[in-house]
Amino acid sequence: MNRLEFKEVLKAVGVNNPLTDTTNKYRKSEEEHYWKDIAMYFSGSYYTIIKGKIPFEVADIIYEKYPNNPYKIRIDGGSEDYKPIEYAIDKQYTKEIAEELKKTTSLEDFSTINKKLKKEMLKRDDDKKYISKYHIDTKEGLIILLTEMKDYYARKQELPEVEVQRFDEILSTVNTEILKKVNPNITTYEWMQEDKEYGKIFLSSISKDQDTPFGRTFRDIIEQFDKTINPYINEEIELDTVSNYSKKVNINANAYEEKDGKYRKNCCSIKITPKGENNKVIYYRNPTGFSFQLIYAIEPNEYLNVFHYFSDKGIKDINTGEYIYIYYDNDKTKQKINLRYNITKGLIEEKNGEKVPITPEQIIFIYNKLVMATNLASTITIDNMKKKGYSKKLVSDKK
Repeated sequence: MNRLEFKEVLKAVGVNNPLTDTTNKYRKSEEEHYWKDIAMYFSGSYYTIIKGKIPFEVADIIYEKYPNNPYKIRIDGGSEDYKPIEYAIDKQYTKEIAEELKKTTSLEDFSTINKKLKKEMLKRDDDKKYISKYHIDTKEGLIILLTEMKDYYARKQELPEVEVQRFDEILSTVNTEILKKVNPNITTYEWMQEDKEYGKIFLSSISKDQDTPFGRTFRDIIEQFDKTINPYINEEIELDTVSNYSKKVNINANAYEEKDGKYRKNCCSIKITPKGENNKVIYYRNPTGFSFQLIYAIEPNEYLNVFHYFSDKGIKDINTGEYIYIYYDNDKTKQKINLRYNITKGLIEEKNGEKVPITPEQIIFIYNKLVMATNLASTITIDNMKKKGYSKKLVSDKK
């Protein structure tokens, strides 16, 4: 989760109430929101912090409803498998512990007393127990916790419980608002063309590829790969509604203006992951470059990562330019590939780090891997996000 996702979830759920500021883990200011008996703020890294009194009943429902904690709703900021009953407390327990802390007892004595007080607390009414802190890593997890709490309070007042059933509606609203702010429709050409320095280097790569038939074919597969990683720039398909494809894929997106000390408006990141899977595609639009990434497990012991990116090491640096990176690892066949091709310079990096001119055989190999990667990426994005009725295959498997 990021700050943008945190804010949009609170708005969509209807608990957006920033009464004060607090300091995150990086000592930067964050809005702190208050609702019922909890305070909420973004940590500054990848999770939301919730402190206060989260009803034990809510924690127990979530624990039972979502085995293996797929949405990473972490009790006390700890491991994903923490059991609510082991971390629940109540008002009497906190008062007794506070009194014990005032006494000059040894750590061993305090541990013994704590176990006794905890045992006595567990015998008391569950309705008075609560969890004092959560770290939540995903926007879906934050929606789940807040809607379960809303229904809990409705239940206590004998009112209709309607919030949990709105999960898909709320998630769709959040994704829609995030995508508006991220503006994923900007093409790579448009983005790099506006860069007065690095844009010229990128455009020189494109221009060079137009000189030969194979160069044009190679550029076509690169562009097809990009449009599959980021389907929002793919003019060959019509995307379904956000509400429909949000049921099939998890979308994490962020908008920012600074990275590595460089600034530019409309920078963004988008990660798309099919529900219940670990395969993913990631798109970055950075101040002086971009990156399209496929991270895919073909089989349990076979992995393929393919990146198309622009490296901005400096205008005159030999490492600056447009790249294709391929990493392949097969535990069964012991085959391993770690290849980095600088398209702009026409150089490929050897195992010893030396850069040498690429051979025709190597560039054909890269082309075939890009075809493979594009078709794999389509199983993540196009197959899940296209409007019903679209069935065109992106690229041929043939050479």
